[in-house]
Amino acid sequence: MFDRIARRYDLVNTILSAGTDGGWRRRAARETGLQAGGSALDVACGSGKLTAELARIARGGRVVGLDFSPQMLDVARRDHAGIEFIEGDALKLPFDDASFDAATIAFGLRNLADPITGLSEMTRVARRGVVLEFVRPPKGLVGGAYRLYLRSLLPLVGGAISGDRNAYRYLSDTVDSYRTPAELQEMAARAGWKDVRFQPLAMGTVGLLSGAQ
Repeated sequence: MFDRIARRYDLVNTILSAGTDGGWRRRAARETGLQAGGSALDVACGSGKLTAELARIARGGRVVGLDFSPQMLDVARRDHAGIEFIEGDALKLPFDDASFDAATIAFGLRNLADPITGLSEMTRVARRGVVLEFVRPPKGLVGGAYRLYLRSLLPLVGGAISGDRNAYRYLSDTVDSYRTPAELQEMAARAGWKDVRFQPLAMGTVGLLSGAQ
């Protein structure tokens, strides 16, 4: 599915988020605490937008993007020449312990077959982890409007632009699998993260989770 929508994935995200997705990724990159010359791994990197933000901060350090979709990686390599991108499994990262200063994952945690294993792998290979993810729609007017948007507008617009409505129907149908902030923090703790912190973004519809090894 991700191979099929890779070519227009970034365009769809920008339109559906009214351009705010770039700001979320910049916030996630800053949350890593990376310094010039530092190292970072971007798990489930997709087209490499967060990977590129990490590389901008690391300035000469090693930054790697990893994904399981060859077509997504083709887009990432085309758009972000000079950054290392590899095909790999988020549940079995091909790196030694403590290989990186930080590891990130943006909007990919809910797609992992075993999210806790994915979080464990991130903290195994890096000293700090950062997760950018959608959270379960909050109760009230905002949550109701957001759920309606996910159920109706997302598959309609995403399908029209990408040419693959089924893919965006799948993405909207996963709304019921979104975790609450408390559930995300509990998962990170079970995966061995320390000093876990959650920051709500976008009126509580997106969350930034961070922790240390």
